[in-house]
Amino acid sequence: MRPVGAHDPVGEILPVPPLLKEGTQKPPLGKGAARSAGGFCGVADEEKTFANSTIHERGVALVTTLLAVTLLTIAVVEFAYSSQVDYHLAYNALRSLQASALARSGVNLATVVLKKDLTSPSGIDTLGEAWARPLPPLPVGEGMVLVRVTDEQGKVNLNALRNANGTINLAWREVAERLFGLRGLDPSLLEPLVDWLDADDFPEPHGAERDQYLQLTPPYTPSNGPLLTLGELGRISGLTTVVRARLDEVVSVLPSQTTLVNVNTAPSEVLTALFPTVDPKLLEQFLATRKETPVRGTNEFSTRLGLEPRTSARVLQLVAVRSEFFAIAAIATVEPVSQALTVRVRRHSGRVVPISWQTTVPLAERG
Repeated sequence: MRPVGAHDPVGEILPVPPLLKEGTQKPPLGKGAARSAGGFCGVADEEKTFANSTIHERGVALVTTLLAVTLLTIAVVEFAYSSQVDYHLAYNALRSLQASALARSGVNLATVVLKKDLTSPSGIDTLGEAWARPLPPLPVGEGMVLVRVTDEQGKVNLNALRNANGTINLAWREVAERLFGLRGLDPSLLEPLVDWLDADDFPEPHGAERDQYLQLTPPYTPSNGPLLTLGELGRISGLTTVVRARLDEVVSVLPSQTTLVNVNTAPSEVLTALFPTVDPKLLEQFLATRKETPVRGTNEFSTRLGLEPRTSARVLQLVAVRSEFFAIAAIATVEPVSQALTVRVRRHSGRVVPISWQTTVPLAERG
């Protein structure tokens, strides 16, 4: 470095730059100095850009991590939920199977009781016998079962309205018409049922035959034969759910057309429909005492109700004191599942044979 005031290689003495006084403006930087200042600024901008880029990358990584954790949490929750659903489905399926087996056991128990009743020396069926007594719920294992047996011949068999040759039995028709009236139903509702049962295609005045059913959507034809189940009543014109509910306790559908009504088990309305001229007080007295002192024959029944032999002889041919057909209802519960089973059986020739099985909804679960 040359000292200030030294001679230039050319021989000239370089001038000494004057000292800047306070308040004097600094001279502008030359191109080289400006370039140097710009270099420092560029480095600072690059460092700032690098810092911003690093922060941005860290934010993206954080969002990606949160998204991955969220998806993993959803997957774990979904798996846990599916596992819980599968567990409950399997658990309820097991309980349902146990309840179904328990209901069938209840039916078997009632069958044994009915078969044992055949050995009774009385020769009659009454509401005071073992099969008719209501039992409390029976605890079995982890569940319990409730069993009830009812006499299906304590009701009017709708198939009895049809004779073997396909015509209508007028005696039973009169009884059914009176029974409809006693249940608060229009007796004319019986006419579509008559058309469904009889063998011809000529409709009753308020009935329905083949042509009317073929106009429905979807179309179908009447059976023109005996009913198979009570559920078949839902296919008959006019017999709505409300109508069928009113008839449920007083009518039955049995495979025999010659069944008789058991006066020892029939409800008041059925007996009134059979014997409309009976004194209501005598009928009430009979109903109150028949459990302890049942009648053992139709003649005794006629005497206790004060029936006129000449006027009641025809109707007495429609009643009896012995039954063949019964309904067994079993409701089994293995928490939290219940199964209800209704089995109709025929007791004949020392055997109790099922004629129909129906799974029903327990009352507590009905909407």
